[in-house]
Amino acid sequence: MVAMFLSLVLSMFPMTQSSAGNLLPFEIRAKDSLIEGKGQTSGETYYDVVITKQPADGVLVKLPYTKKGGKFSFDLHHRISLTPDFADAEVTTIVEIISGGGTSMGVFNIVDKVPSGGKFSEVINKVSTAEVDRYVTPYSRKTIVLNTIPGPQSLSIVGKSTIIKRASSTRTVDTPGVRIAVISKLRFEEATSGTKLPVE
Repeated sequence: MVAMFLSLVLSMFPMTQSSAGNLLPFEIRAKDSLIEGKGQTSGETYYDVVITKQPADGVLVKLPYTKKGGKFSFDLHHRISLTPDFADAEVTTIVEIISGGGTSMGVFNIVDKVPSGGKFSEVINKVSTAEVDRYVTPYSRKTIVLNTIPGPQSLSIVGKSTIIKRASSTRTVDTPGVRIAVISKLRFEEATSGTKLPVE
């Protein structure tokens, strides 16, 4: 009876699913306020990443039970306001993956030269219609892969800082609560069994 109740409760959470390869369904428990929007071409959901040390305030993910562990991956993007007067800059965005208990599982970054007039690879249908978000966009793309341990696991993707360098200045944004990155294309793949021998 308890198992049936738990199954019902878990089925109420949003899930990401795929039938391709060894991809497994998992739960994304990010707050609705962290959804930036959906890509017009890909249909992927884009999530804002906020600077925080609290797992519940990040993009929280509940991975399913696995006997051998697996690989959790996502695409990391800068979160930039590309206003008409945006000047060329080198941007470094740093995020961290932490466990549900608050233990760091790795720090990752993406570094790019962002030109004035730069654009992202697809248009995002944004949730927010606020004027302050008018020019905000993901920028660039780097795939982050994390090997996970056997068993169930909760992960949270949180922001650390953004560093913006221009010819005459360097500005670091590390204020808690500020949104500094965007992630998309979250995937979880179960570890394969054994190692394939090379064909001679």
